[in-house]
Amino acid sequence: MGSDPPILAISLKKSRYSLGIIRKEREFTVNIPSAKHFREVDYCGLVSGRKRQKFQDCGFTAAPALVVKAPLVEECPFNLECKVLQDVEFGDWVVVFGEIVETHVDLDKLDPQTGKIDIQKIDPLVYCATVREYWNLGSRLGFGFSAGRELAEE
Repeated sequence: MGSDPPILAISLKKSRYSLGIIRKEREFTVNIPSAKHFREVDYCGLVSGRKRQKFQDCGFTAAPALVVKAPLVEECPFNLECKVLQDVEFGDWVVVFGEIVETHVDLDKLDPQTGKIDIQKIDPLVYCATVREYWNLGSRLGFGFSAGRELAEE
């Protein structure tokens, strides 16, 4: 949603257990799973944390965050710690805007020459809600702020 400060947005149904915790604590984590964890992620969306111990059920490990109290999912190669800036209600949904206050990336997911995140090594899980399908990403198509330069110069 923004880069200075770094801001992201998540949306949750008003009835979600997680939303109550986020609103109370005013912080949360975003844990980006690899595609290989699509079954566990789907399970986490199917059951409520009010009734089940999702970490235990999925074999996930809760790791301490550095800045916020919410746990990180150790099995996720990319994690973001966020502090709530604002939330906005839209019907049955709430969009929560969070400032990213800390970032974690598994060292083996970095390009050894540039030190930047290698998205292919992370193999992030993608969910397409309109068709209810999980996907992984394909290959890199180009670089931001340069791929469309030729069109911009016409």
